[in-house]
Amino acid sequence: MIMAASLLFSWNIPLFLVAVPFLFLVFLHYNQFILYKNKSEESAEAFHRYDDKQFLKQNHLLIAFAPAPAVRLLFFTPDGMLAGELREQRTRNYRWFIPYFLDKRIKKQIGIYDSKGNLQGRLKQERYRFKILNEQNDIIGIFLEKKKEKDTIGSAVLGGGRKLKIDKIPGSIRDFKLVREDGYTTATLRKGWMPLEWTRFFKEANTPVLTFDYTMGKAERMAVFAALASLYMYYDH
Repeated sequence: MIMAASLLFSWNIPLFLVAVPFLFLVFLHYNQFILYKNKSEESAEAFHRYDDKQFLKQNHLLIAFAPAPAVRLLFFTPDGMLAGELREQRTRNYRWFIPYFLDKRIKKQIGIYDSKGNLQGRLKQERYRFKILNEQNDIIGIFLEKKKEKDTIGSAVLGGGRKLKIDKIPGSIRDFKLVREDGYTTATLRKGWMPLEWTRFFKEANTPVLTFDYTMGKAERMAVFAALASLYMYYDH
C-alpha cells in the first residue's frame, strides 16, 4: 500500500521505510508461530477414551481454525481428539489469491464431516441465507443471516415450522446462544470459558467452546453449524 501511494503521489520515500511495516508484520507472525509451537510441544498426547464417538451427538466441542480460502473449522472433543470439521466441499486454487470482496460473490457449498471424513450434512449458501441439508441431500431447514443487527447473528426455520434464534451474548463479539421459541437456550458458543481440566490438551485459554443441550436433534445442531459458518467466514485465515 505504501509503495502504491508513493507511485501515485510521487512521494520520495526511502526503500527501508517502505520495508518497515512488512518486517514488523513478519516479526509478529513469527513470534506467534514460536508461541504456538511451544504450546503444542507442551500439550499432552491425545488418546481415545471411547471408540464409539459420533460427531453430531457430542455435547462439548472445541473449535480450531485451519487455513482455507473462506472457512474451515476443526472440532475437537475435550480429550483432545478430532471429532469433525466444517469446510467447503470444493475449492479452486486460484481462490487463495483473489481479494475477499471478490471471493464473497462466490456462493459456497459447505460440508460437515466426522473425524473419518464421512459427510454428515451440507450447507448451501444463497443470498443472505444457508439451506441446511442432511447427508441424503434433503432440505431440513433454512438459516437466515442478520449481520446488520447488533444483538443477533441470525435465525433458523426447521421442519414442522420450528423457529430458532441465534443471539449474541452481551459483552462479547462472537459468543452466541441458540434459543428456542419457548425461550429455552439449547446451545452456546463461549470464548475464554474453557474448564481448567481441558488445558491438558488445549493450551490456548481462549479456545472457543461449543456446548449443546443433550436434547438437541440433528436439525438443531446443523442450524448451529450454519451460524458458525456465517460467523467465521474469512475469520483468522
